[in-house]
Amino acid sequence: MASNQSSIGEKAKRIEISLRFTNGDMEKAKLMASGGMFDITVVKGKFLIVDQDVSGFFLAYFNVTGEYIAAVKSVIVSNNSIFPRIRIFEEWKSLYKNIIAFQKGDDTINPEKFNSDMLGSFIKVDVFPDVQKENLDYLSSTIPEMIKESFTSSNVKCQVDLEQTSSLELVLMGVDIMVPTAGEAAQEESQGAEPRSVPESEFEKKLSEIESKAQFVVEGSCLLSPVKGKLISDIAPGERIYVILPSRDPITQKILDAYKARNTDGSPLPVIGRVMEKVPNEAAKGCILYVLVAKGIYAKMIEEENVKIQTEITAVATRGESTREENEPNRILNWTLYVIFILLIIALIVIFSML
Repeated sequence: MASNQSSIGEKAKRIEISLRFTNGDMEKAKLMASGGMFDITVVKGKFLIVDQDVSGFFLAYFNVTGEYIAAVKSVIVSNNSIFPRIRIFEEWKSLYKNIIAFQKGDDTINPEKFNSDMLGSFIKVDVFPDVQKENLDYLSSTIPEMIKESFTSSNVKCQVDLEQTSSLELVLMGVDIMVPTAGEAAQEESQGAEPRSVPESEFEKKLSEIESKAQFVVEGSCLLSPVKGKLISDIAPGERIYVILPSRDPITQKILDAYKARNTDGSPLPVIGRVMEKVPNEAAKGCILYVLVAKGIYAKMIEEENVKIQTEITAVATRGESTREENEPNRILNWTLYVIFILLIIALIVIFSML
C-alpha cells in the first residue's frame, strides 16, 4: 500500500513539473510525465585543443518547442585526458554526471567564458533550425569553428552527437534551466522593439505582417561600400549583408555582445545578417530591408538611396584583392632576385670557362 502511494506521489510530482513546461496543458504534461513528449534536444560535444593541451566536453540543451536555449554545461581540463576517455554517444544523463565528477578535479579550468562564448555563438550563427531538424552534419562542421573562436586556436578536434529528452528530465537531474519569463520578455520588448502602430494603409499592414514574424525589431543601417559593394536594388532575400546596430536598447546590446562586435571604445562594429524581406518604401524613397541578425530578431533598415552596400560575398572579394595587392610587391622582388641569381650563375660560368 505504501509503495503504491509512493508511486502515485511520484507520478503527481512529474506531472506538476511538466505543467511548468507545457503552458499548463494537462494532456501534454501527462504525456511528458510518462516519457512520451520530448521538448529538448541535447547537443553533446567533446573537444581537444591540440596546440594548448586542453580538452573538455559540453552539453547544450535546446528547447525546440519553446525555442530557447535552456542550459549550457561543460567541463574543461588542462590536459588531453577527456577527449579519449569520454564517449559522446553515451546517454546525456551519464555525461552530465561525468561533468560533475570532473569538476571536482584539480586540473579543471573555469568554463564560464566557454559557456558564454558557446551560448553567444549559438545565437549568432542561429543553429536552432539545424538542431530542430537534427542536422548533425552541419552542426559537426559549425561547432568546431565556434570552439576555435572561443579558444583562439586553429587546431581543434571535436565530435558531436544529438539526443532527445524533456525539460522534466533536466529538472529531475538537477540541471539549472534558463527559462525566459514573461516579465523579462515584456520588459525587453518594451525597451528594445519598435512600437507597432495600428495598421492603416495596405503598406503599413504589410510591414506589420512582416514584423509579426519576429519577436523583436531593432534599428539598423547598412554598411556602405561605394567601390566594391552591391547596389541595394540588386539585393535579394536570402543574401547575407553587413549591418550596423546603433541603438543602445538592451536587445541590441545583447546582440553586439553575442557577436563581440565592439570597438575598444565600446562603439558597435558591423555584424552579418540574412535579408528576410525587401519592401519598396511607399512612404518615402528607396526601400526597407528586414534582416535577421539573431534568433527571432529583425533589424529594420530604411534606405532612401540606391547606394552600394557591403555583403558577405563582396567583403570576401575585397579581402582577396587586398591580399593580391599586398603580395604584388613580394612577387616583383622575388622575380628580381631570381633574375639576379640567374645572371650571377651565368657570370660565374663565363669566368670559369675563361680560366
